[in-house]
Amino acid sequence: MTAPSPLNPEGFKASDQNESSITLQWNKVNNNVSFVLQFNNSDTNISSPDGAEAVTHTVSRLTAGTKYTFTLFSVFEDVRSSGVSLTAVTAPLNPEGFKASDQNESSITLQWNEVNNNVSFVLQFNNSDTNISSPDGAEAVTHTVSRLTAGTKYTFSLFSVFEDVRSSGVSLTAVTGPYYVLVMNQQFKSLTKLSETDIKDTMAELFRKYGLPPELSVNVLSVKPSVSGGKGTSSLAAELEQNRG
Repeated sequence: MTAPSPLNPEGFKASDQNESSITLQWNKVNNNVSFVLQFNNSDTNISSPDGAEAVTHTVSRLTAGTKYTFTLFSVFEDVRSSGVSLTAVTAPLNPEGFKASDQNESSITLQWNEVNNNVSFVLQFNNSDTNISSPDGAEAVTHTVSRLTAGTKYTFSLFSVFEDVRSSGVSLTAVTGPYYVLVMNQQFKSLTKLSETDIKDTMAELFRKYGLPPELSVNVLSVKPSVSGGKGTSSLAAELEQNRG
């Protein structure tokens, strides 16, 4: 007489995974029932552990960021149950080339290499997560974090994500640029009265000459005319501030 088929295992799930392995777990039936795990056209016999309510088995030597299908059977007296199946994925590889590619007083631009079109990213910073899609056709991914404080050190953690499973993550520390204020006191002498616009244009040209960006804030202070050779000349003092990253 043929033994009846045992019940299928219950609670079959993936309990853990990394880039190269998936750990499977299910409920024990009883001490007389063993199991067969079917995967990649091969069968693995698994005994029922004594005294344990749950059975675990780790499948190794897998490929990162890949979807796998597993089928599990209960076995009693060489008779299998109908079987239950699940699909699970390995964690993707961590992003490579993670670095700060640019920064100023209030932002840091981060850059890393794309993994593939099926892998997205999560940037973890300041106790919050930002989801970032993988751009089509781009070898590098960039993301700018704004509204930061000048001259401050920040830590960023980056994860690859495949089918809602994260990689182990990589981290870096980067700093925002300091905030500089350049103050100049400059006097001009002219036979004609100089306007504030004239002074700003003159100083912008001076800054360009020395390779500095002409982002100037000008305060003009009037000075009493001086007398030279019987002719009156007007003199203006210009105070300039420049913010540089």
